[in-house]
Amino acid sequence: MHFNLPKLPTLLIRNYILPILAICAIMALAAYTVYQQIYIKQNIEKLSTEFSKVKKTQEDFSQNFAEDLFNDHLLVSGEINTEQNLASLQSEIEQLKSSDSETTISEIYKLYADFQTKIKRNSDSKLDTASAMENLNNWGQQLLGGELDIVKSSITDQISQLDASYQKYIDSLPKPLAPASVAGYSYTTVNTEKGKFGVSLFKFAMSDVKVKTVSANSENCKDNCPTKSLETYVKENGGFAGINGTYFCPPDYSSCSGKVNSFDYAFYNSSHNKWLNKSALTWSKTGLMTFNGTSVKFYRKSSDYGGGGVTAGISNYPSLLEDGNYVVRLEDLTSYQKDVRGPKGFIGIGGSNIYVGIVYGATVPEAAYAVRALGVKDALNIDGGGSSAMYINGGYVVGPGRSLPNAIVLTR
Repeated sequence: MHFNLPKLPTLLIRNYILPILAICAIMALAAYTVYQQIYIKQNIEKLSTEFSKVKKTQEDFSQNFAEDLFNDHLLVSGEINTEQNLASLQSEIEQLKSSDSETTISEIYKLYADFQTKIKRNSDSKLDTASAMENLNNWGQQLLGGELDIVKSSITDQISQLDASYQKYIDSLPKPLAPASVAGYSYTTVNTEKGKFGVSLFKFAMSDVKVKTVSANSENCKDNCPTKSLETYVKENGGFAGINGTYFCPPDYSSCSGKVNSFDYAFYNSSHNKWLNKSALTWSKTGLMTFNGTSVKFYRKSSDYGGGGVTAGISNYPSLLEDGNYVVRLEDLTSYQKDVRGPKGFIGIGGSNIYVGIVYGATVPEAAYAVRALGVKDALNIDGGGSSAMYINGGYVVGPGRSLPNAIVLTR
């Protein structure tokens, strides 16, 4: 059984149904158009937000990672020629920084800073650096390609080769010989469980000498600080002998831009009877040695110093020995201190004597063993390398090295 539906009149279809369908279609089209406008607007806002994030990321990146290194890599890439490419790179950096690769990127830039410093060091020593420099363009391309582990490994390898070349150069230098007429100075060789080391040494009874710690600046200095030769320090302060002082930021290190010839360590200016960088007396990773006339005190940690009258004082890092015990903490050292052998300075006391000198062909940890073999009980590491200098009775027995912001002077 079925029913036949009545046919709708043609007039009804033409006058009512078709207009209604047309209105529905127009409304649907209008709704779709509004949807598209909203969608496009949202995407424009999203793109604008992302662009702002990219610009902010570029600013943060330049602050968090050395700006000069960032710009160097942009230059060597050979591909960053337009604003569009720069924006693309910044976007890639954002992705890298938000990923697990952030730590690796930070390590790469620290290694690159070390690489630049050692390129400068080797170049100043007239050593060949051409093969190392050839890697720069490859590193730029690999960095942009995200090959972070390859870049890190390659820079590390080049640093090792630069260190090996420099060490070979240091080992080839003639060792200083003690002038026969200079009492209190000797060049000696010591045997330790870490090997054999040569040492240029001043050794005097504390009752016979007075120590002065002197600097070219009378106030704290952060950049373009004044310097003097070791000879000048000795002569100006009525001394007969002297040695270079704390670590400082020399002008021939690219990483020292903006802090040339400055030093951060607590240092007593004997000429002006005042502490420089006094806040550094609270540091726990530096050691401290103070003098009051012919008496001396050693502090493994500068923060252990409780104040009191002094006539001289020097802090630096690390402490080498305390009561004859090896106290170097490897985790506190730089890679240069741990891995690169060269001249290492020290000041120490043992029994009733003061010891001041340079250990040759040693890392800082190895220098501690060499100093202990001399009979020293308490010892502090001081500057060495290209700043190494020892002066006595009118002449240099080591150096003259660099012009120094501070020095240790011995007077009768």
